[in-house]
Amino acid sequence: MTRPEEFAASAAWLVITVMVGPVSACDNAPSPAPPAPAATSAAPLYVPPPPEGCARTGSLEGVESDPTCVVARSDDTSMRDAMKHLVFDLAADAPVVMAGGQVVLRLSITNTAAAEVALLFDAQPPSTTPRPDWTRLAGVPEPKPAASGMPPPEGYRLIMPVRTLDAHEHGVDGLPVTSAPAGSTPVVRPLRVRLRPGGKLTQNFTWWAMRIPAPAPITRDDAGHRFVPKTAPIPLPAGEYVVDVELPLHGISPPESVVSTRMRVEKVEKPDKADAAPAP
Repeated sequence: MTRPEEFAASAAWLVITVMVGPVSACDNAPSPAPPAPAATSAAPLYVPPPPEGCARTGSLEGVESDPTCVVARSDDTSMRDAMKHLVFDLAADAPVVMAGGQVVLRLSITNTAAAEVALLFDAQPPSTTPRPDWTRLAGVPEPKPAASGMPPPEGYRLIMPVRTLDAHEHGVDGLPVTSAPAGSTPVVRPLRVRLRPGGKLTQNFTWWAMRIPAPAPITRDDAGHRFVPKTAPIPLPAGEYVVDVELPLHGISPPESVVSTRMRVEKVEKPDKADAAPAP
């Protein structure tokens, strides 16, 4: 091959290389960068505060000592709204009892709603509420002051007075009632108990088929000595009676806060002398 021919061949190869190079470069172009991820909000999602009060079913025993049940404030209308979804019942293990005998009364509070219902109770120290003067009952000693001269500390309680009424709706007990100390203000600790749908709260009471007659009045003799007569319980006469239990529901007063049941008391028959005589 002559030199001019070599030059022509070299020039043709160079032109082909220059033309193919860009085409190859275009065929192998780098892929585009992936899109940047969408920006996410750094603000946390809203977390509702936990509900106040304690979730509970079953016995109310010890609810006063559960700190999770205590709330700082109470709504005067929330308990009245909850009453629309609650069923209160007081039933005796036996509707008939012998005079002087005893029977267990079972209180139940049932949530009939499809959602949780909160009950508000008022817990109080016993000394700040009117209560029977048990020192007038025979066999109960007089209270003695503590060594420090101050009364012993007392906790908060759910006070549920039990009262027995005769056929004329008169109370059968005549025990005097002590009032709160003069000048004292009621101390109330609200308790909020959350009851699940269909859940039930219970409390048991022991009821005696007896009554407490009123004691004789307190007297003083000429020398200034004070005499405090005592009284003692006696069996109830045969008949029909109503037993009331008042519940410490916040913002609810009697008769709405009272649950009742009926009891029948039968006379204890004395055995015949012929039946009581031992066989020879």
